[in-house]
Amino acid sequence: MLNPIKINHRLVTCFQSGGRIGKSTMFEGILAWARFAEIPVGAVDCDAEHRTLSKRFPEAVFVDATRSKDEFLQLVMELPDVPLSVADFPAQATEFLLNAMESLRVLDALDAQETRLTVLMFAADDPTATASLAKTYRALGDRADYLLIKNPARFRSHAFDDSALAEVFSKNRIPIIELPTLTNTTIQKMAIASAEKKKYLTYAEASKTLSIPYICRNEIDHFLNRILVQCEDAAGVLVPDPAVIKNKVLRAKDNLTRIAIDEFNPLNIHE
Repeated sequence: MLNPIKINHRLVTCFQSGGRIGKSTMFEGILAWARFAEIPVGAVDCDAEHRTLSKRFPEAVFVDATRSKDEFLQLVMELPDVPLSVADFPAQATEFLLNAMESLRVLDALDAQETRLTVLMFAADDPTATASLAKTYRALGDRADYLLIKNPARFRSHAFDDSALAEVFSKNRIPIIELPTLTNTTIQKMAIASAEKKKYLTYAEASKTLSIPYICRNEIDHFLNRILVQCEDAAGVLVPDPAVIKNKVLRAKDNLTRIAIDEFNPLNIHE
């Protein structure tokens, strides 16, 4: 019997095509949870066109990893030496990424680096996103772990739930995170406050910004709390070992969670 691969690091990413499926929100949620849980975390922005992760978190390292296989290889070789890293790729890079994964034998390289890949899979009803999701699963199989993300604010149909892949995920007990929904009013107030400050406000920052109405800040706070709870529940595929979690969420008897999120920056890991 082969010895199991030792895991000291997790690389969380998404290879799925299709824009506006909720990738940026989910990455921000993972980073917020890592900071709250006191898990050392690194972020790599690989989207040269939008640089969404870099705009939200200036500490994120930018690498144009989909420009060529050389750049992609450099990314794999120089992953942050932390328990959890996230890498945000462009929305339409599925073919390039899966081809590079195969030709460069990236999964073998990650095994040698004691790193396990976790792929975010969005339960989209968009044909392009669904096709790339299935292609990703066929290419990686059980060499990677998966986290299924449901985003009711973006996808209102149940097309994925009726698919063969949904049945496979259910059989394999793939963990699920459902992104909470924010009202349009709160989203607009966040946008106005961001414009006033001339920077993108993360959800954590917005929850403390006094120019945003109190009721909207409460909604943002609840939004963050729900994400943190679900990330902790999915820790088995987000961190190499649950023992790296230093701070756990407090859960009330009614399963709602109230968490003090004052003064944390998801990527300021040196404080």
